[in-house]
Amino acid sequence: MKLLINSFPDVRKVRKLILSLLVFPLAQTAFAQADTIRLTLPQAEELFLRKNFVLLAQKYNVNLAEAAVQQARLWDNPNLQVEVNAYNPNTGKLFPLVNRTHDPMNPSGGSYSWQLQQMINLAGRRSKLVALNQTSVDIQQATFQDVMRALRFQLAQTFGNLQAEQAQVQLLQEERQRLSGLIDAFRAQLKLGVVAEYEVTRLELEQKNADADLSRLQAQISQDEASLRVLLADAGTTYYVPDMPASTAAQPELNKLLDEALAQRPDLQVAQKQGIFASRNLTYQKSLATPQLLLGADYERFGNAYPSYLGLQVGMDLPVKNRNQGNIQAAKVGIEQAKDVTSQAELQVRQDVISAWQQWQNALALKAGISDDYLGRIAEISRNATADYQKRVIDQVSFIDKIRSYKDAQLNLIQLNNQVFQAQQQLNFVTNTHSF
Repeated sequence: MKLLINSFPDVRKVRKLILSLLVFPLAQTAFAQADTIRLTLPQAEELFLRKNFVLLAQKYNVNLAEAAVQQARLWDNPNLQVEVNAYNPNTGKLFPLVNRTHDPMNPSGGSYSWQLQQMINLAGRRSKLVALNQTSVDIQQATFQDVMRALRFQLAQTFGNLQAEQAQVQLLQEERQRLSGLIDAFRAQLKLGVVAEYEVTRLELEQKNADADLSRLQAQISQDEASLRVLLADAGTTYYVPDMPASTAAQPELNKLLDEALAQRPDLQVAQKQGIFASRNLTYQKSLATPQLLLGADYERFGNAYPSYLGLQVGMDLPVKNRNQGNIQAAKVGIEQAKDVTSQAELQVRQDVISAWQQWQNALALKAGISDDYLGRIAEISRNATADYQKRVIDQVSFIDKIRSYKDAQLNLIQLNNQVFQAQQQLNFVTNTHSF
């Protein structure tokens, strides 16, 4: 962008005026009321990571999955049952909690019992469930990274578009000011009868066209500023001015980008971890085919074969018909399904990188075709057009053609620089790296 901006005539003056002297009074009022902040893309990403509401909300899914792991580690609670005699028909007493005769063979009360049971998981069921839920945590973490990757890409896109749009505003504002000065001069000459009225009208029409272009740009800037404020969780009316130094990053090779994408892409990691989840789910479902073991002890006072009865309990479901066959079969199908999903994800990653790399190469080729000599000649056209027209060296048609050529060339250069930047950010996105 430095090459582009330095080619503008009187660009330092334009920089000072652009945020305070916009075309329309409404825009002037809006920006005057808003704080203006210059920030780089790394600074914007830092704010985004700390404050973005979507990221904060997605983080809760990771916390929920971690809570499920914690719950899976817990043993089943023991079960305690206590029973007391509510009514003694021999004595007619309610809740006869005391044996008043003290005769264990013919008690008058004091009958009670208790039972304590504990469920024991066999076949490592609990540890397998912990491993299964831990995989869910890994999936949620990868999903979180994928959400962050998409939002960071949206942030970079908005950042680059804003920079390009604000540069276009600078250019169009400069051209409008030049036309405005020329129109004022020609209006004075019109009163003297030196120039024809149609010349002034034609220049005013060109100025109105510039006003319309600026209006469209300001509307787009307002939308992108709002999008940027949402990404940065800024509830105010801050006007952000992107500050993007020229990129000095080396050009990575396609094979390196492919390797990085296959290692770093979180959506691919989600697919891979879903395959791990499916495998661990099969292991867990097989463990469910082994019944749980119930161990317990019970005590009865005056309620069994002899006054103080202490018993030991052992219980287990008999896997006669239900051995969890359906869930085991479904888990096996899930493994095959996960393999296909992972293969598709790998294919998508590779093609995403290849496409983004080709777009980047095309943008670089276009930019390489813009030489310093070409930029100098375009700037020369701009500098000489107004003076030549005022001196009548060229007619009005040639003047308008020259200033339009200069404007179109500069606008195309701004768009081309943004195209290169967006292609670089696309490569960062598809590889989940900071290559640029």
